[in-house]
Amino acid sequence: MKRLTRTGYVIAGATATAVLVGGGAAFAYWTSSGTGDGSATAGTTTSVTIDQVGTPITGLYPDGPVQNIDVEITNPDASDVEIGAITTAVDSITGAGPGGCTTADFNVVSVYGGGTIPGGQVVAAPAAATIRMINRPLVNQNGCKGVTVILSFTAS
Repeated sequence: MKRLTRTGYVIAGATATAVLVGGGAAFAYWTSSGTGDGSATAGTTTSVTIDQVGTPITGLYPDGPVQNIDVEITNPDASDVEIGAITTAVDSITGAGPGGCTTADFNVVSVYGGGTIPGGQVVAAPAAATIRMINRPLVNQNGCKGVTVILSFTAS
């Protein structure tokens, strides 16, 4: 039988200690519990813009033909927005002559039925509305000659 020398005892002891310490470290861990807080904020939207485009509408006269109003819808947001409809109205009249001219002399019909406007995009909406000058019986409409009809657009 072989006898261990003093160096052999030291090496054997160091090896045993390393195995015990190393093995214990492999299974040692801390347990804990805790709580915390967090938050998130929802974004907002920027209003779309609606601009009349195309050839300017001219030549309106009492009981004249219906003319299309073409618009473009601009979505400045990064995300898509849903437009239910665009309401078009006669906002005001400028340049009325003697006898006057009122918004009642014009009929505007909104046609655009809505849709998705992609984020950062401009979408054409041809014939989004129509306009015509109505013939108001027993009313002199000479004051409407040469007027400018100011339209307003509202998306909903």
